[in-house]
Amino acid sequence: MIKPVRVLLPSLAFAHSITIDSCLLPFLRPQDYSSSKGFRPISTTINTTKMSTATESYQFGPYKIDPKEVFYSTHLSYAMVNLRPLLPGHVLVCPRREVKRFVDLTADETSDLWFTAKKVGSQLERFHSATSLTFAIQDGPQAGQTVPHVHIHIIPRKGGDFEKNDEIYDAIDEKEKELKQKLDLDKERSDRSMEEMAQEADDYRLLFL
Repeated sequence: MIKPVRVLLPSLAFAHSITIDSCLLPFLRPQDYSSSKGFRPISTTINTTKMSTATESYQFGPYKIDPKEVFYSTHLSYAMVNLRPLLPGHVLVCPRREVKRFVDLTADETSDLWFTAKKVGSQLERFHSATSLTFAIQDGPQAGQTVPHVHIHIIPRKGGDFEKNDEIYDAIDEKEKELKQKLDLDKERSDRSMEEMAQEADDYRLLFL
């Protein structure tokens, strides 16, 4: 059994960005490895994961998300494909509850969100034959957040995908702006049709069976 470690994060009065190296993710959530599935949540309030269904509803800030775009969910978090992915496998993981800032998540929501991100990232890295992962949060408008709902960008990475690695953060900012514009105006999706996004989500769902 891994001894749980409690980490206290100070409340910040200003917008900030959070990026997490994938090697640190195992330490973000205390786990008990005694169950048949390899893990059991410490908190009894966290439900087991499940497949998303067409009857479920998902909210992303003020916008409703088509269940066809969601490929993985728990009772606290969900993962959806991206309207305009930066690289293959670029997805978003969000809390089900509409929460604007990271600091406003409950302890269970924080734990479940990062555990979901870890699980999704691991599967997508293997699926896309990547060698690394970028996890990023834009926490507040001054940090580049355009949709007022906490979400983690997960991006599988390969050597040479960006000439300079830090350029990816500028690219994430641009994709955030495009995402809000598309959601606001519901423009024609010339590069990503709903059928394409639904097919991608279908492919990813198979990873969690």
